[in-house]
Amino acid sequence: MDPAEAAALLAEPYRLGPVTLRSRIVKAPTSTGAADAGGYAQPWHRDHYARVGRGSALTIVEFTAIDDGAALGFPGHLGIASDDHAAALAPVAERIRADGRVAGLQIAHAGRQRTLPGEALAASAVPWPAIERRLGLRPRAITVDEIAAVVDGFGRAAGRAARAGFQVVEIQAANGYLLAGFLSPHTNRRDDDYGGDPARRRRVLLEVVARCRAALPAEVALTVRLSDRDHEPGGQDLAETAELVAALAATGQVDAVHVSSGNHATRVRQVPPAAVPPGAVWRSARTLRGIGLPTIACGGLTEPVQAATLLRDGTADLVALGRAFLADPDWADKALAGAAERIRPCVRGNDGCHARAALIARPVACTVNPSLSLPPAAGSSGPGRPDAPVIVAGAGPAGLEAAHRLAEHGHRVRLYTGGRLGGTLRDAVDSGVHDSFAPYLRWLTDRLAASAVELADAPLHPRDLGGGWVGLLVATGGVARSLPGAVPALDVLRGRVPLPADGPVLVIGAGRTGTSTAAALARRGADVTLLGDTTQVLDDEPPDDPPTWTDLLASVGVRTVLGHRARVTEDQEVQVDGTVLRAGLIVAAVGREPDHDLYEAVAEVAAGRPVLRCGDALRPGRLHDAVHAGARAARTLHEALAFRQVAR
Repeated sequence: MDPAEAAALLAEPYRLGPVTLRSRIVKAPTSTGAADAGGYAQPWHRDHYARVGRGSALTIVEFTAIDDGAALGFPGHLGIASDDHAAALAPVAERIRADGRVAGLQIAHAGRQRTLPGEALAASAVPWPAIERRLGLRPRAITVDEIAAVVDGFGRAAGRAARAGFQVVEIQAANGYLLAGFLSPHTNRRDDDYGGDPARRRRVLLEVVARCRAALPAEVALTVRLSDRDHEPGGQDLAETAELVAALAATGQVDAVHVSSGNHATRVRQVPPAAVPPGAVWRSARTLRGIGLPTIACGGLTEPVQAATLLRDGTADLVALGRAFLADPDWADKALAGAAERIRPCVRGNDGCHARAALIARPVACTVNPSLSLPPAAGSSGPGRPDAPVIVAGAGPAGLEAAHRLAEHGHRVRLYTGGRLGGTLRDAVDSGVHDSFAPYLRWLTDRLAASAVELADAPLHPRDLGGGWVGLLVATGGVARSLPGAVPALDVLRGRVPLPADGPVLVIGAGRTGTSTAAALARRGADVTLLGDTTQVLDDEPPDDPPTWTDLLASVGVRTVLGHRARVTEDQEVQVDGTVLRAGLIVAAVGREPDHDLYEAVAEVAAGRPVLRCGDALRPGRLHDAVHAGARAARTLHEALAFRQVAR
């Protein structure tokens, strides 16, 4: 399917119950974590939803708590517990409708997935294991009287949503939250009218649906989000979910089901990271679509052809994208124009959009789109200087982002690529184990080619600078920490050091570079063992990565020896807690550190001109850190140059 055909399929209007949608594209609900302490929407939300989801047919505002008690799940959780909450949300709905979109609101109760202080309620006292380990939180089984209050709370929230101007209300009954906890036999151990057989376990959801429908005007659509499976031991399976969809269809009160998967304990199914191929939940959506209700497909959709294929093949009636709209708020407009190549690709890293928001309570961000979370500039700093060059040294993610933004500010930009456009991002792509990065790297290089940035396909040497430049940014990355007796991982990946004809390859270091190197070399046919002193691979990476990469390494035959420190001997052997491991090649992947030489050399000849550094050249980090550092450094350098110009 070509982009034009995909655009035509995506552009078809659709009737969702009483509501007409202008296309098949839905902006899925993605939590922002930006409400105030009382759960109230802020002007930020209006501006966020004005940008994110532009061009979609339906924009569903995030997971919104039905009360201001146990329904709230996390810091910055949006709420609709009162008329005042609804009044704060009304400008958000109004702004969405202003450009022709339909405004939707997802209403929910956190259940056992509450991470805030205070009591969590659940169908039964079955914890979310990670939160029990980390915070010691264990939910209490909700009483029958409390169930009645929750059902009433959903109805009241639905009515408030309609009065606030939302035209679609979605009940969150998926992904491990309270209602989903009732549906699964893994989390519902009750022996009353709300537990036991599937009919009793779905009773609370049917009561919520009835109460919401009664509270909504006829012109407001009602959808339900469901997990196809919870992927828990003895949990909810697809056959039982199919029975549930049939029961929802029989009520005549639901206009569509939004098909997701998993819960927070099985998050890799709910929000599939890059190492997990998407698609399983789409097959479930196709199965459920044949039962009697329209379906909305979601879960890892990033490309227009991918989304349009689900429509063409009868998998879904509508397609919902969450992370892809964070990466490119104009995803829909570009897809409908047949301009898929212009879409900034989502890399499905789950870093800014999930890991940082969940673990350190930051509002939503996106690895590849710093503008999503970059605070507005304090004031106008004027146009850039086209008369003399601003120099950027280094063409990795930080340097490429900075160069583009400086050019957008109106500066004449000269980018020294060091002969390797993309830096270590290109190494990740070339390794063959980070396929999701390839579209992003291609997009970066295409954007660069379309810009006015001047390229110097060489490293920057201070002696070549001359006197005509006005500012300089060092983004040359870091250097690998050395390990005597071992060769650096990048030397092996780039082919500078050949693989041994015989003998295993021992990779020391179980971080991002080590795991990637081990997997890449195994795919090239090497016999690889990965050694690390942490108890799991990728111990300091987003929490979805350790389990997915553990599975990936096993699938390509990499052995792992973890939790022990490795030492290279003078005899080119590796000792691990007294055990000697012989190797044909020992590879070091023990981290990176900044290389200060270029920055210090340039600073000596700067003569008062601003010289900055960013990315791994300042502080090694992940892709998210590099891209965001490039954006921040570009703004800082632009403002410094504007100040110098005014001062003169």
